[in-house]
Amino acid sequence: MSRLLTIALRTSVALVALPLASIQAHAQEKPAEDAASAANRNDDPNAIVVSARKTKETLQDTPIAVSVITGESLERTGFTQVSEVARFVPGVSISPLNTARATGTKIRGISTFSFSDGFESSVSTVVDGVVLGREAQGFSDFLDIKSIEVIKGPQGTLFGKNASAGVINIQTNDPAFAFGGNGDVSYGSFNELKLRGTVTGPILDDKLAFRLTGTYDRRDGVLKNAIPGQPDINNRDSYVLRGKLLFQPIPELKIKLTGDIEHGNARCCLPTFRVAGPPSGAIPFATNSGALQLQSALSALGIVASPSNRMVAVSGDRIGERTSSGGVALNIDYDIGSTSLSSITAWRKFNIDEFNEADGVSNSSVNDRNGTAVQTEQFSQELRVNGKVGKVLDYVAGLYFFHQNLAAQGRVDINLGLPFPPFFNVRTFANRNVTTESYATFGELTFNVTDKASLIFGGRYTHDVLTANYTRKSVALNTAAPFGAFFGPDVTGFQVVRNDNFSGRVIGRYFWTDDFMTYVSYSKGYKGPGIDVAESVNVGAIATPGGLPVLPPEIPRLFEAGVRSSFFNKSLTANVTIYDQQIRNLQTISSNSVGATLNLSIDKLKSRGIEAEVILRPSALPGLTLSGAYTLNDIKIDKFTARPDLNGKRFRDNAHDFYSIVGDYRSPITASGFEAFGRAEYTWQSAKNTDLDGRAFANVDAYGLLNLRVGLNAPGNRYGITFSVENVTDKVYANYILRSSYSALDGTTSAQFIGDPRTWKVSVHFKF
Repeated sequence: MSRLLTIALRTSVALVALPLASIQAHAQEKPAEDAASAANRNDDPNAIVVSARKTKETLQDTPIAVSVITGESLERTGFTQVSEVARFVPGVSISPLNTARATGTKIRGISTFSFSDGFESSVSTVVDGVVLGREAQGFSDFLDIKSIEVIKGPQGTLFGKNASAGVINIQTNDPAFAFGGNGDVSYGSFNELKLRGTVTGPILDDKLAFRLTGTYDRRDGVLKNAIPGQPDINNRDSYVLRGKLLFQPIPELKIKLTGDIEHGNARCCLPTFRVAGPPSGAIPFATNSGALQLQSALSALGIVASPSNRMVAVSGDRIGERTSSGGVALNIDYDIGSTSLSSITAWRKFNIDEFNEADGVSNSSVNDRNGTAVQTEQFSQELRVNGKVGKVLDYVAGLYFFHQNLAAQGRVDINLGLPFPPFFNVRTFANRNVTTESYATFGELTFNVTDKASLIFGGRYTHDVLTANYTRKSVALNTAAPFGAFFGPDVTGFQVVRNDNFSGRVIGRYFWTDDFMTYVSYSKGYKGPGIDVAESVNVGAIATPGGLPVLPPEIPRLFEAGVRSSFFNKSLTANVTIYDQQIRNLQTISSNSVGATLNLSIDKLKSRGIEAEVILRPSALPGLTLSGAYTLNDIKIDKFTARPDLNGKRFRDNAHDFYSIVGDYRSPITASGFEAFGRAEYTWQSAKNTDLDGRAFANVDAYGLLNLRVGLNAPGNRYGITFSVENVTDKVYANYILRSSYSALDGTTSAQFIGDPRTWKVSVHFKF
């Protein structure tokens, strides 16, 4: 590892030394037409420039499905988390679960839905070019964002193997050579207090600049705790700090050094009881004290299980989620005429320690603890060259290396003891170490056949090596009573998996006019094999003596066609994408008859859909922006060898239809430039079912949510105030419905991750 780090650093230093040695030779002004302006066929100063193909081009010229949330949009909404933004991006949703380790972002219905630390995410989160090895790192507050690009469909060609469903590409603001800054203070429902601030400016004339940004966010729990004197649950308490240095000795060379830290400590995350099942025949035989029937435990504290239940009964010391992360990245970009060289060297660390009251009630001793502590360290190096050969050929090519060490310690306590099989009365320890190494070379060529037609060919070769060590051991909680190993016999396993893959895509793009572009594409993606190292690892699935179960690589294939258009002097923008996708060996989870989670692969999923986005800025009414989005996603299980009864069934947790409508109106109210504004946001999604088997208990009804915002801005947006209300109608809805631990005893108990009620917030912002 140290040798690889040395090689990467030497390469990065070489990239710095090359331009520094020739500062005088290249000190002349850059050509007037850089990559971004060359890509902008219409020279529109308001065009959004994206890097979804690892090169700069306008959003309307990009021949893949991309939705962009600009920093300005985030300022207008106050959104600071992926879950808030996802509602307004076609084809994107979030499935919340008991821990950030298992919560997944879905793009077109696909995500990694697994508690196992031996699987990667299907949606890659990238911050300033650095791939986050664990998706949970991406759930911290957005911090000083320039843009968020949601790139849909397999993106393995340029972004790597853990992008089989898509990429969330986050770009933060760079230091500026003019002194300035901004900040905001917010207060709202549940005593939410949020502080954010940024300051930037020069250190050494126009050669060295800095940027410091921080945020602090705390909020009381949104679930009422019925236990007297105990804190409410599902709160927030976190801070994030980031510092950047930009060294630019000549216009052609940019060297950025970034460091960041994040800490979070919350009583998170817990569902509420939706249905409390009938009395269990096993509870009266319990050999441990304090085991109650669920209905009795809830009634003792005045909780009524129902779809609108927002009450829990969990002691504050029986639930928690502590996270910490941080890292350092060195980005070097050097332009040599029509060619640019880039190096991204990064080291990151991420720790999470989460545990919860697994049976959901602290006044009953049935399943009292489920938790895992994970420590992750990663190193990555990307070297890339972008360039042009005349007007005919654009190219990007690169090398990529990724190394990650993960160590996890899990514990599950099932306190319920029985004098007959399956006994229970068991504490299970599961310790695992997983090392991932990935080497890749990638490239993409854009042939400009004519001024209007382009053919694009891209490919990536990846070599993966996964190594896992695993130990599971079960012991009796009460040594005087018999116990039964809930997850099966003790296991010690060691597994090494090597895999090679070639993925890629072919795209045809045609500009009918400067304002009307169409494209068609075929893509093949890749997510590497997974090693099952969960507490519930299935010994019967072990193919290699002494080894561990291995799930095959996840391979998506996508046919896509799109239209990118604007009309009426760009006052109307309309983008439509249709797609036909299949995913082989989707890595996911199921549950057995006693509620244990099992990792498995679905042989083939098929999905077809339509995504449409429209933005209207009527010239007759300056200051008004109307936007809308619609998604149709028809996703079904095509082949499932382990569960043939599910073939042809709709895949879980996916609404068939979704739309959003946003109206934003801003108007000057004084001659000096004070501006008033109003904004309305409405999202709707059709019914869905969150159970793999499609059972009726997990039916989520269709629902719509309305947000309203009003405010006032000073001239130049120097300061302002915003009042906002989320979920104005106080709609009761469930994000996700699941079986609880008690369902293994009574067969019908279910729980829900219930959506937030109506909330309000007042925000004051300023800049200097």
